[in-house]
Amino acid sequence: MKPIGISKLYKKHLGDWGVNVFAGCEHGCAFCYAPAQPSVRAQPFWVGKTQADWGRFYSERDGLVDALRKQLCTFTPARAVKTAWGQGRILVSFLCGAYQPMEQKLGVTRQVLELLLQAGHRVRIQTRSTLVRRDFDLLLKYKDQVRLGTSLPHLDDNLAKVLEPKAPAPTARLEMLREAAQLGIPVYVAVAPFLPFHALSVLDDLIAQVTPLRPEEVFCEVLNPKGDCVPRVARALAKEYPAESKVVDAYSDAAWSRWTYRVLRHGVDHHASAGFIPWPDTSRAWANYLRADEVGFLNQFLPSGL
Repeated sequence: MKPIGISKLYKKHLGDWGVNVFAGCEHGCAFCYAPAQPSVRAQPFWVGKTQADWGRFYSERDGLVDALRKQLCTFTPARAVKTAWGQGRILVSFLCGAYQPMEQKLGVTRQVLELLLQAGHRVRIQTRSTLVRRDFDLLLKYKDQVRLGTSLPHLDDNLAKVLEPKAPAPTARLEMLREAAQLGIPVYVAVAPFLPFHALSVLDDLIAQVTPLRPEEVFCEVLNPKGDCVPRVARALAKEYPAESKVVDAYSDAAWSRWTYRVLRHGVDHHASAGFIPWPDTSRAWANYLRADEVGFLNQFLPSGL
């Protein structure tokens, strides 16, 4: 096992490398497209499962810490070179929650971070959890190597109870990030996924809330229709948010493409000073539905030659 692996998320400015601390994710958010990724479906734990099972299975990766310790003997910061598009950072984690509930008991993520940071690596932490507060002491000690971020698709806690019921509320995540910023830990925000039934004013209001934190970046991605994400979100909304469920249910590839352009164009035009960074889908499938000028606009936010 080599815990540190090459990550294609350099295309989103997140990291050239990644470490997935756990197998599966307890959060099980309805909109998560991780279980639609081939790298997840190729894992032994996926046998006999569908995307609907995401959030119902999870475990630690046996031997991960020892394997990482061994890998770091040769995988030095000099080897984690900055690519033409990325930043040479190691992302913790990208196919699971690094601070999902089992971390409270196991402490594996803290061990992983200690090893990476002590070795001199630059690390980006992406989490939907407030448990990361436990490790603020570590992140503050290595603040020049760390960026801590959380996903804030909106600040509606009632809606979040429907779509991400096992994760802390978005307002709680914002407060956690605010505390980190006040301590001097560099932070960032991922407005992801921005939902197709929200007005652009929701994006404006959210960015107004996070701007005082002086985030390094404010990333943004709309609801991605990979795998079964769209029907899963529509079903989750159906009982308590029927009107919104119908909007999602009608979320065709063409609608997704237009929404991608509209939201990301708005963000660039109105929030560039806040560090807004668009996340168009790296497959560029939206190019099949947009005008040439719209495609050209989105292309500039992805590496050329993809």
